[in-house]
Amino acid sequence: MTWSLLQNSLLFSGLTTALALVGGVAAALLLSGLSGTARLVGLGLAAGALALPPFVATNCWLDLFGQAGAWSAWLPLNVYSLPAAAGVMALLLWPVSALLTFGAWQKLDPALFEADPRLRGGRLWRGLLLPAAAPALTQAAVLTFVLALNNFAVPAILQVRVFTAEIWLRFSTNFDYPGALAASVPVLAAPVLLLLWLSRRDAAWPRWQAQLPAAVLRRSLGPAWFSVATALALAVAILAVALPLSRLASDPRTWTQLAPALAAGGNAVAASASLAAVTATLVVAVGAATRHLPLGGVAWLLFLVPGVLLGMALIWLLNRPPLAAFYRGAGVVLLALGLRYLALGRQGALLAAQSVDRDLADAARLYGARGWRFFRLVLWPQAAPALAASWYLVYLLCLWDVETLVLILPPGWETLALRVFNLLHYGHNPQVNALCLVLLVLAVLPPLLWATGRALRCGLVARLTSRPGAALSGALLAGLAVAWTGCAPAPSAEVRLDSRLFSHVEILGSRGRSPGQFNKPRSLAVDREDNLYVVDMTGRVQKFASDGTYRLAWQMPETELGKAKGLGVDADGNIIVIEPHYSRVNHFTPDGVLVRQWGARGTNLGRLGLPRAVAVNRRGEIWICEYTASERVQRFAPEGARALACFGRWGAGPGEFNRPEGLAVDAADRLYVADSCNHRIQVFAPDGAFLRAYGRPGTGPGELSYPYDIRVDGAGNQFVCEFGNSRIQVFDAHDRPLEIIGGPGAAPGRFSNPWSLALDSRGNLYVADAGNHRVQKLVRRVPVTRTAAAGPAAALAFTTLSPSPTPRP
Repeated sequence: MTWSLLQNSLLFSGLTTALALVGGVAAALLLSGLSGTARLVGLGLAAGALALPPFVATNCWLDLFGQAGAWSAWLPLNVYSLPAAAGVMALLLWPVSALLTFGAWQKLDPALFEADPRLRGGRLWRGLLLPAAAPALTQAAVLTFVLALNNFAVPAILQVRVFTAEIWLRFSTNFDYPGALAASVPVLAAPVLLLLWLSRRDAAWPRWQAQLPAAVLRRSLGPAWFSVATALALAVAILAVALPLSRLASDPRTWTQLAPALAAGGNAVAASASLAAVTATLVVAVGAATRHLPLGGVAWLLFLVPGVLLGMALIWLLNRPPLAAFYRGAGVVLLALGLRYLALGRQGALLAAQSVDRDLADAARLYGARGWRFFRLVLWPQAAPALAASWYLVYLLCLWDVETLVLILPPGWETLALRVFNLLHYGHNPQVNALCLVLLVLAVLPPLLWATGRALRCGLVARLTSRPGAALSGALLAGLAVAWTGCAPAPSAEVRLDSRLFSHVEILGSRGRSPGQFNKPRSLAVDREDNLYVVDMTGRVQKFASDGTYRLAWQMPETELGKAKGLGVDADGNIIVIEPHYSRVNHFTPDGVLVRQWGARGTNLGRLGLPRAVAVNRRGEIWICEYTASERVQRFAPEGARALACFGRWGAGPGEFNRPEGLAVDAADRLYVADSCNHRIQVFAPDGAFLRAYGRPGTGPGELSYPYDIRVDGAGNQFVCEFGNSRIQVFDAHDRPLEIIGGPGAAPGRFSNPWSLALDSRGNLYVADAGNHRVQKLVRRVPVTRTAAAGPAAALAFTTLSPSPTPRP
């Protein structure tokens, strides 16, 4: 643990707490001065702000003040800074202090305001309101500080180094258990101390019936003070709720990207909704069954500690051969989310039990009510509201959850929240707007369905709502079924492959840091001798012989801002390594000696802004694609640095891009661009003139979901790596689909968010199977030989296949 990390974490949490207290107190004053429907709306707004997913607000501020932000030209606010991150976090947590302070003031006796006529304005604040709210403000400050200290999503997206982000980085990049545990000491100690401190105190949450009339407070406080509080509270509400939601709804790109996002992310939508619903049901059921057990402290500790720590613990416990089937399926997700939110299920069960009228229950028993009839007619009508509220709260938190799942999510179970997090990691993306909108629709779906069923009161809906026990049993059975879905056998070294092009698949590497192991391999390249080069999240480049034998490795010297991504081979046979976060290009000898480095950050011609991929044509010229500030492709001279051409901008039209992730050059020097968030491939002439595009969002043949890379063989067959669909799709030279290889899973020949591709001289295809921490080699059925070399990327001679009328999924 470094002092700078400790300082950043304390400053981030402290500044968040201070800002949240100011906004919360102003909101509490406004709520206390309102009555009737206005107060109810205010309370709903505060609850909505607390329930709003963190990435909705973060996405809004990235859209406004990130690179090329809408407001950054006239208000140069650095959103990637600690104060900005603390401001965003405060906009998420101000309701904690608002609700606690409002609850404390509700207990005040109205006679106190009339006892001393001098208690007006500032004197009222200093002499009565502040002392009465002091315990609640202390509780709010401590709770807000701990929640900010243990938050992961906001500082990770805004690239602020705090304990939670550091724990995630140390473990996810280097599997550094000791380093991650050392960084976790403060975030473990803070919740323990908080729980010990709160165990001796009662929280003053708002009550429906207020003792203090709103008119008394407004009159005593005076118009000036109340106007200031109103203005500040409204500003906070606008910044926290109204601005993010209105920005989301008013941006035309939200609606233009909605259909592609749904088509490409249908599986993620289903996974998010099903995992959240099943987990919420299991949590409420287990919470009700364990409400009498002394598990409260442990349950609340699991809720308050960072989710990445829970993920690390589950990896250590479950990543073992006997438990491989459970660990690689949705069961590990349900277990992680269930443990994280068990405290809320128990609390809901306790509140439900307290809401039952004992006299009514005893009277029902005297009249012979027993078993199911007693539960349905006596217990359920009284306990249902508390259980439903608990279920819905857990459902929402599971829907938004990123930190609990980011380390353990199995193949095929990517959620919308994780997809949004991955897209936001590199800045604002218009497709994030559409995904956030879908998440909000999923959030309001349960109450809408409940309201519809209540209105209809007939058919299957009425029968299900009148039989909660049967519904609960069904949900539990569904949870058990989901827990084992997606299980796969352990991988072997060589497995037959159902493909017309490839005979079998060979597995290279496994999860780890040792030589020959990988941590989310991101980019691949093959040199003239068919040696394979792999760069992964550890920031190292590993070299393998054509038979998979490990040769050597070298470490990129700087990785604090981000890891390398993008490999290629230049005209001299050197290995090109792209460093996106440093906006530079490196040329290494095949033995890892740096021979040339160039590139500088910027948006002018020849400058680079988050470069993502590289390709080299027969003349040795270097193509590089960029993302965020400049959605474009540049062509550089063979020696680098000197730009020869540039084209592209953000958009969905011909020659426009939305996060170009992969590049390839064919035997005729045509350029292929994997336009990932437009879910298509674009093809350009050697001079950069647009030729054609193909692909549309979806999961069927010819449809694409986040194509991250592409390779083209000598016959024009195109191999497209689909990150979203976790598969490889093959197209012929006329862009017609030939076959689909793989799909989500951990078995050989199945993939988990593949990132990159490479072809060797015999036509074998290497796939960076990032989520499974390995490289898969798809071995060609009929080996091919090189044609006459034509520059650094020699063409390959292949037999052309006829397109299949019904490509196999």
